[in-house]
Amino acid sequence: MKLAQINTFMWKYFTIASCTICSLFAQEVLEKDRELSIGIPSIPQLPNEINIRQSKGIMEFHSPSQQLRYLGDFQLRSDTGLEMHSRNAIFDMNTGLATLDGNVSIYQSGLFQRGDKAVYDFQQQKLTTSGLRISVDPIFLESGQFTMAEDKHGETFFIGKNARITTHDVEHPNFWIKADEIRVYPDDSVTFDNLKLYAGGVPVFWLPYLSQPLDPELGYHFIPGAKTTWGAYLLNSYGMMIENEDGSFLNDDEGKPWLLAQYLVDIRTRRGIGLGTQLKDIRLKHNPNLTGLSLYYTNDLDPQFSRNGIVRDPINEDRYQIEFKHRQILKQGDWGITRLDSNLTWTSDQYYREDFQPKLYKIDPDPDNQISLLHQHPRFLAGLTQRLRLNDFYDTTTSSPEIFLDIIKGPIFDSPILYEGSFEIGKFKEHIGSLKVSELESERNSLALGDPRIAEIDQLLDKRGYNRFHTWHEFALPLKPREGVSIVPNAGFGYTNYWGISNGSSGFDRTHVQAGVDFSLKFARTYDAIRSSKWGLDGLLHTFQPYANFSYLATDALDPSFGKIDRLTPSTEGRPIRVGRFSAIDSLNDWSIIRLGMRNNLLTRRDEGSHAWLTLDSYIDVFLEDPELDREFSNLYNQLAWHPLPWFKLNLDTQFPLAQNGSGFSEYSTSMSFMPSRNTEVSVGYRYLNSHPTLEDSSQVDIRAYTRFNEQWGLSFYQKWELDDGTLETQQYALHRDLGSWDASVGIHHRNNRIIDEFSLMLSFTLKELPSISLPISLDTE
Repeated sequence: MKLAQINTFMWKYFTIASCTICSLFAQEVLEKDRELSIGIPSIPQLPNEINIRQSKGIMEFHSPSQQLRYLGDFQLRSDTGLEMHSRNAIFDMNTGLATLDGNVSIYQSGLFQRGDKAVYDFQQQKLTTSGLRISVDPIFLESGQFTMAEDKHGETFFIGKNARITTHDVEHPNFWIKADEIRVYPDDSVTFDNLKLYAGGVPVFWLPYLSQPLDPELGYHFIPGAKTTWGAYLLNSYGMMIENEDGSFLNDDEGKPWLLAQYLVDIRTRRGIGLGTQLKDIRLKHNPNLTGLSLYYTNDLDPQFSRNGIVRDPINEDRYQIEFKHRQILKQGDWGITRLDSNLTWTSDQYYREDFQPKLYKIDPDPDNQISLLHQHPRFLAGLTQRLRLNDFYDTTTSSPEIFLDIIKGPIFDSPILYEGSFEIGKFKEHIGSLKVSELESERNSLALGDPRIAEIDQLLDKRGYNRFHTWHEFALPLKPREGVSIVPNAGFGYTNYWGISNGSSGFDRTHVQAGVDFSLKFARTYDAIRSSKWGLDGLLHTFQPYANFSYLATDALDPSFGKIDRLTPSTEGRPIRVGRFSAIDSLNDWSIIRLGMRNNLLTRRDEGSHAWLTLDSYIDVFLEDPELDREFSNLYNQLAWHPLPWFKLNLDTQFPLAQNGSGFSEYSTSMSFMPSRNTEVSVGYRYLNSHPTLEDSSQVDIRAYTRFNEQWGLSFYQKWELDDGTLETQQYALHRDLGSWDASVGIHHRNNRIIDEFSLMLSFTLKELPSISLPISLDTE
């Protein structure tokens, strides 16, 4: 048969089999590096063209058997990135099969397959392999036989019988997950029938079935442990993407699934069984505050038990929490983004978060509840906010509704004058928590007639509410008369009107006028000769910036009996001296303040850029008229950050009286982290507060450390001391073991609540490279 006849025959056959021969240049003996382009389907993706190369060997076509044979170092490459290698390859024209034999390797887009033999059926588009190992980073699978198939959506997946899976990329992995059948859906999930987990050849875990997506939030996870407030526990969760009735996913505009459902079943020997559901929009996973819809319920076996030992008021055994924290984008375009933000938390009682969400309780014990319709533009933020009272056991401020417009600072048209402003109108009301009301009423009833404390309690129990309109407008003109000199005069005015006051008082209004100037100098000097690898210095640039800010505010005084809602709260921080940054609108008083300070920055070269080696900002307020107390000077504030080396970092914030007793208290807050050796990390923190008028004195030290004995073993500990009363509040110790592909640790935790002690046991047993199939055995001890 002539070569032209062979080409004609092959063209007709592959057309029937849905494959196209693009070109064929052959002869009985193949010369070195000769290429052949054939339009056959690729594995696992079907490219339009593939290139066949042989560095040595021959290519033969046997007419009787209708087989095209490649003998010796067969290589196939496609324009889609597919590569196939084997010693030999046979294309059978009668059966429509392509057989690759001898050290077969297949690679494409992160998918790697290696085995003894691979057979591809062009008509059924089906791959069958023998003795194949598949790598889907970071997974390695082995099976006596793997079969490639397609699901109802046309997606390719692999089926392995009596297969095993690992993430330990060595010749002899130290763990395997074995199953009667394993299905691998690249970039999606892995399913197991009759799963067994082997560590060192010993079975340590079994499940009849597991579908584990390749996403850490999907699939099955469990957290076992024990703690004083819960007893022994096992927290279980299973995550899956929500599907439509036809089996398809709820997809976004890009065709990607977006709605994640996690189902919770928690068992606590002291508390009972808890059930929950979480629905999350994974498009918002970059914002940890937008957690979606969360429902949780537990029938508490011991609701009166307190982790701090304080006797509780009676609460019902039915404990629950409903949360909805979501952001819905309504419209997006050149004029900005319009969105609906929901932040709602409904809790069964005042102790729920303390008992079941201790870490969240520390930072947000009294969650806010509001719904906001917002429009965000590069120059302003406008919105309508409804603040609600869903929980009556803590103080709450409601608005029904609040309409606002905040305009950020920017130039007026093309002029050098900068403008910023705000408008706000709403109906506000403050609700005192039911627990506080009961305590105040009980105290009042116990007092003798005529006691001055009765008047104080009555004032606290008075209703607080009003309608308020507030607006503020500020202008600034930045001036630079010469290099290094900055002068920014500013002026502002505002108006506030109150009406519909709850206690029956007549409405009134206030006007606000503010003027000020910001002045700063900047000096810089370079020290190229200063170089020290020991201290991380490669030249030094010192900038010194003394500054002075003057602010004057004149406003109408409020009646002392007026029930303020947006008022100042106790703090150790200095107050803002710009009205536009002052959120406590009801606490605006006349002031005249000069803030004197200086900034020092030391910059050095590092990693082809500049690095802030040391920064120090020091300032003090001089009160010509103090809006809060009768002070002449504030404390002296210092904020220091020193990061000379990658293994050393120090932050130090201090304030203390410098003249005329300052603000009357002292505070030191510092944190330092360093590595005294290459195997040890240490972090030390210290906070000291003394003589604050409202906050409790404290002298607290916390220490964290981790040391690595060798490549396999490590030890960590954490301690927190309250030196004011000599109490070791928290202790935590953990032993860590690196098992190659595993990380394991065991630890204990002790918390001294001064009335009772709290103990916990912590375990961790995690696969390093496969978080979706990891066993996250951990414990939230806080």
